[in-house]
Amino acid sequence: MVRSKLSIHSRLVLSYRHYSSVEQVVKPLMRNAQSGFTLVELITVMALIGILSAVAFSRFGDPSIYRQALFVDQLQSSLRFTQQLAMARQTQVSGASLPSAAQFSLINTDQHQWHVVINNGADTQQYSFKNNVEVRVDQQLLNSGEQLDINFDANGNIISRSFPEAADSSLSTALQIGDQALCIAPTGFSYEGLCI
Repeated sequence: MVRSKLSIHSRLVLSYRHYSSVEQVVKPLMRNAQSGFTLVELITVMALIGILSAVAFSRFGDPSIYRQALFVDQLQSSLRFTQQLAMARQTQVSGASLPSAAQFSLINTDQHQWHVVINNGADTQQYSFKNNVEVRVDQQLLNSGEQLDINFDANGNIISRSFPEAADSSLSTALQIGDQALCIAPTGFSYEGLCI
């Protein structure tokens, strides 16, 4: 009878002394607690996954943008390579520079095939690119069978340009490749963007 009249507090104290640690007291009480994610956490994760998938789909949905950018980069690197070949050659005949130390040619063979020919007098290198894009040179369309020729002197400057007729080499050359622009300065330096 004495035992039944003990207060609740004393019962907890007695039961606590019976267990060796707090974990042994708390674990039986926590058996009924539920585990898992809350609704707010689930909705937040779903919203983040939705945003990321929308961004990824818009970036990779149209690969033609990347093909066009690759074509622009290939043309730009070919132009810079031609200029470097011209400067490396430093050809001189009896103190006078030759008219052309290197030549860059962009040839439209058909709607999907482009050829780049780099000629430094001693060696000719050819590259082929496949891209369904139209190229405009100073707002004139480079049609199938036509070519753009750019000649560099030994200092890397542009000395002549012909498409489809001879043009003033003291002006920048604007290439419009699809919706991207490539500018070639009279000094032979090429950069992406509109000519200034």
